Amino acid sequence: MSPEVIGWVASAVFLCRLLPQPLRLARTGVPDGVSAMAALNSAISDLAWVIYGLAAGLVPAWSVALVALGPGLWTVALLRRATTRRDLVVAGLWLGLIVVSAVTGNLTVLLGVSVFVNQGPQVWAAVRSDDLRGIAPMTWYIACADASLWGAYGVARGDLALMLYGGVLLTFSLIILGRVHLTRRAGGLEPAPAPAV
Repeated sequence: MSPEVIGWVASAVFLCRLLPQPLRLARTGVPDGVSAMAALNSAISDLAWVIYGLAAGLVPAWSVALVALGPGLWTVALLRRATTRRDLVVAGLWLGLIVVSAVTGNLTVLLGVSVFVNQGPQVWAAVRSDDLRGIAPMTWYIACADASLWGAYGVARGDLALMLYGGVLLTFSLIILGRVHLTRRAGGLEPAPAPAV
């Protein structure tokens, strides 16, 4: 499979990953266990990936990030009541760091580790909480495929940012899925009123 094909398949999988969480939030109205900080940081990072992809000539990277802004901003809107002042301050700092990195030519490295900033708060929220009813497990199953494909695309293109993204996202996804599974077994994750998305 050519790198371009991998990039486009990875793009499609990435976009599929963005839908289960806002759909679950919209359907149930239950934000328990979902990190508003992660949602804010991810939306900001999507904008940075658009800029990076355009500058690097990576059409799959910038085009998918542009489309991702829709579900990302939807998730932020659905979590508005759960968003704290601290979430907003951290997101503002993240935006400032992205701007400085873009101006100084260090955006590649920053985006490679952006998955820590985007998904780290979600991992932390999942590890700290015993009530994970708001988390859509399907998001994290799809994230495993997302991480594997973007990591492979990064290897094929020799792009460090994409390789780091893939490795970190896969690790975080497995942690969250493990935590959801353990919480469900312990009885702390009641099933949603409708089938999980």
